[in-house]
Amino acid sequence: MNTSDYEKTIEHQFDSFCKTVLRNHARNIYAETKRRNERFISLERLTQAQWNQLSILDDYDSDYICFVTHNFDIRVEDILVAQALESLNKKKQDIILLSFFLNMTNADIATLMNLAESTVHYHKNNALNELKKFMEEHLNEN
Repeated sequence: MNTSDYEKTIEHQFDSFCKTVLRNHARNIYAETKRRNERFISLERLTQAQWNQLSILDDYDSDYICFVTHNFDIRVEDILVAQALESLNKKKQDIILLSFFLNMTNADIATLMNLAESTVHYHKNNALNELKKFMEEHLNEN
């Protein structure tokens, strides 16, 4: 075997080796791309529930009006509702806040406020009527 034949053989072996390396690298790239496509989802394809899990909304105290009743801090976002609640006397305000914002029953409220359950029911109904009247009067103003 002369030198030129030997050099050609080496060139062919090197050429074959390079092609094998490139082919294997291409396979690795395709496999990695496939794995990524299986794991990752485009943001446009997310549902609202999935989007909500990934996002956060800043919450500032200035966005709410805070009411304090029986060591509970109750935040009301709607200004008209907050104004309507402020128009009530303290007892009715507390009953409405405990009932509708903390989902307490009349019995629980009566126990907490040392009142009869019928008294809580009476004040709650009167407060709801006052709130309805206030909201109807001020609804068109805002």
